[in-house]
Amino acid sequence: MDSLLMYRQTRYSSRRIRKRVIFKQGDCNVIQGNVAKRRRRYLQDIFTTLVDIQWRWTLFVFACSFILSWLGFAAIWYLIALSHGDIQAVGDESHKPCVTYIYGFTSAFLFSLETQHTIGYGNRYITEECPEGIFILALQSITGVFIQAFMVGIVFAKLSRPKKRAQTLLFSKNAVICHRDGMPCLLFRVGDMRKSHIIEAHVTAQIIRRKVTKEGEVLPFYQQNMEVSCDGGDDRLMFIWPTIVVHKIDRDSPLYGLSAQDMLKERFEIVVMLEGVVESTGMTTQARSSYLPSEILWGHRFESVVTFKRETGEYEVDYTTFNNTYEVDTPLCSARQLREVKKELNKQNGVTEASSDTDESDTSSVEVSSRKNSLSNGYLRFTPVYANTNEQTNGAAGDTMALPPAIITSGGGAPTVSPGSERKKNFRKLSIKEPSMDSLC
Repeated sequence: MDSLLMYRQTRYSSRRIRKRVIFKQGDCNVIQGNVAKRRRRYLQDIFTTLVDIQWRWTLFVFACSFILSWLGFAAIWYLIALSHGDIQAVGDESHKPCVTYIYGFTSAFLFSLETQHTIGYGNRYITEECPEGIFILALQSITGVFIQAFMVGIVFAKLSRPKKRAQTLLFSKNAVICHRDGMPCLLFRVGDMRKSHIIEAHVTAQIIRRKVTKEGEVLPFYQQNMEVSCDGGDDRLMFIWPTIVVHKIDRDSPLYGLSAQDMLKERFEIVVMLEGVVESTGMTTQARSSYLPSEILWGHRFESVVTFKRETGEYEVDYTTFNNTYEVDTPLCSARQLREVKKELNKQNGVTEASSDTDESDTSSVEVSSRKNSLSNGYLRFTPVYANTNEQTNGAAGDTMALPPAIITSGGGAPTVSPGSERKKNFRKLSIKEPSMDSLC
């Protein structure tokens, strides 16, 4: 007994240490306390109460309802037999009983049990001398049908709850932060184990953290929405295989000012929810999970889980690698600091920043506008990629080498493209010196 108590205390203390709002399996770490008239409110919605409670309490309620109905109608049958003198006249051939063979309360209870489920059989039955017995017989039969129908409905609702369908919807154990298309992104993976698909599936995410308003009000559990998308689209996904959900860390992102070092000190929780319609039952289901800062891997990317089998011509999903990640080169600074560094590099190289305020415009301006092989600060450099060696060797003459188009601005007018753009384009790529990555921030 003492060991069991210690186990429970350790279990709950570990939950308190984590301080989660949503556990990894989707349960809410929230309890309701000091609710006025709670029992009365639960009884007013008895159907939902019986669906939500555990199976043992549901079966206990059904057993009590049957037993109490048998005992109640047994008392009524006993009073009817007693009022007609059937119990005192046992063995009297001249007496016409109302209900035959009721000798006491035990026999009345057996008659009540037989009546409620089989409408009487054997030697106990109602005679024409008892009109009130016929009314009680019909009332008890209707009561038994109602109890059985209520029980069947509760059992069916508990077995077909969409909450059970959510147990086969999977979330990756960790979330990752890496660059995708030149922008820092938060990624996590969702999957479905069943062949029956989730229709109209869409993903939402929220971050829960402490916030102080301009007026000094402290909001300990401030909820802020996080925009997510799936493979370049919106939050809706075609859920036929595991999908990576992307949150772009832009100016509107709550993670815009967090670096890798800040991630170790921050206290927040990212709650993710997957909703959709179950194809088999047509019910709406919701699966939940959450990620703490310690469960977000900086500079990682998910491994692919979908492969094509040439032998059978099918796509195979390997769930053994569902949570696997690998390291990639990622700046350790925040997205805000990275954007400021890019703006500073543009100023040093005389590049006019585009009018758009998005981070994508900053990246594209760096990649397209600068024609220098190296930058003065050594963080970023551009390396020209030639189509073949002849173009590289003959590039000094200026005839055969394809010059990259450069954006030239003069007199504040509209930018023009240099004549080199009319020739064959020279593809260029942005390379990052790995030793200087940490010093970038």
